[in-house]
Amino acid sequence: MEFIQILDSRIRPGGLVEWVPAVPGGLGAWHRDPRGTSHNHEHHLRVAHDYRVRTQREGGREAWLGVAVEFDEQISVPAVRGAILAWINRHEVLRTHVTLTGDRTDRYTTDPGTVHLRMSRIGWYNDPTLLIEQVAGSFDRATAPTHWPAYRFATVARAHSFTLLFAADHSLVDGYSLLNAQAELRELYRAAVERRPPELPPTGSYIDFSSVEREAADAADQRHTAVAVWTEFLAGGQLPAFDLLPAPDEDAPARDHAPAQPSHTTVLLDAEATRALNRRCTDLGGSLIGGILAAAALVYRRDSGADRFATLMPRHTRNHVEFHGALGWFVGLAPVTVDVSDDPDFPTALERVMVSLDRAREGAALPLLRLAQILDFDPEPKFVVSFMDTRAVPGADTADAGAARALRSHAYADDEVYVWINRTPNGLRMHSRFPADRPDRHASTIIQRFLDDLGMLLARIAGEE
Repeated sequence: MEFIQILDSRIRPGGLVEWVPAVPGGLGAWHRDPRGTSHNHEHHLRVAHDYRVRTQREGGREAWLGVAVEFDEQISVPAVRGAILAWINRHEVLRTHVTLTGDRTDRYTTDPGTVHLRMSRIGWYNDPTLLIEQVAGSFDRATAPTHWPAYRFATVARAHSFTLLFAADHSLVDGYSLLNAQAELRELYRAAVERRPPELPPTGSYIDFSSVEREAADAADQRHTAVAVWTEFLAGGQLPAFDLLPAPDEDAPARDHAPAQPSHTTVLLDAEATRALNRRCTDLGGSLIGGILAAAALVYRRDSGADRFATLMPRHTRNHVEFHGALGWFVGLAPVTVDVSDDPDFPTALERVMVSLDRAREGAALPLLRLAQILDFDPEPKFVVSFMDTRAVPGADTADAGAARALRSHAYADDEVYVWINRTPNGLRMHSRFPADRPDRHASTIIQRFLDDLGMLLARIAGEE
């Protein structure tokens, strides 16, 4: 399943309709909800609020994730409406909103069955570029976390097929949410067409999870195991950056804001080569993700001369079965560091990575914002490497064959590099985003070389199996 920036996506032309959730009476009809807000959500909301106050503009802080699901049949408008409403009723995170009042967050929630949909016909598009620009712009405007709903649905219908699209602010969903969403939306639509109950397991609420996680994190202090791990990890008291990035020219004209980051997506290895790489890593006492990180560390050492490779790795916090299928931001960040000062070979680097991963699991036990409060550092990640194995997700085979795509918005930063590596039924995919070039700083060429070299090294290691 691809995970691509929306303007790099493909949507076949057709009739565009937007589906906008609403509740009669607005937030005034909702009930005050005492459950706590996750640190992830609160920090994300405060950053968006501060940006709006500082710049007096909404654009430039888009941070949404979404999905596009393809249906090879004529659209049933009543079934689309029924599927969307059933999904909103199923996931409480789509029926809640958090506001800021000084240092306090206030949550408001509405009950299942209270949300309605407004159908808005935008028009027919023959040009796919104009269509994707319209969808992207609409999603950018609709997903600001400072208002409800911070999500939007759309359909693009043709004579014998249609595409169902969904986008939500990151505070409401994570990567696994998108993997689950494509199968759930397909089943809910099928059930609505066939007028039967959907065949979906029950799911828990991210709001319940957030409240428990918040209470436990707020009670943590310097004695928590995660704090010791992060104290060792932080270099100079700050999160590690991608040191291959050239420093900007201090004499270059200042910019009001960073431009949108470019992105890159590629298939690293096919399914057979991925299995070979996995066997090679396990034969050496490691794992596939350990091998990927070890290869990245070796390329990083060769290109930068750095003595250590340090990055953050997202880890899901869906540790109880009730949350496996829930929408929400179930993510902690694990600090991974590898000593490469002696130019280790791959088996040695892999061994060191596996030791670091064991330690990193302890570091991911507290939300990043809470750790930043305790240790006093800037909690904005600069270099992140993510790994997900999507093969066990319902519908993974059809999604990977093109029946669904995960989408993401633009991002805006001059100093961050994100790399997502996903194992799918068809192999190993890599997606990335990084700073845009500027006259005084050619970043993309350097980062592209790093990513290309990483792919070639992984292929070579897989061939040694």
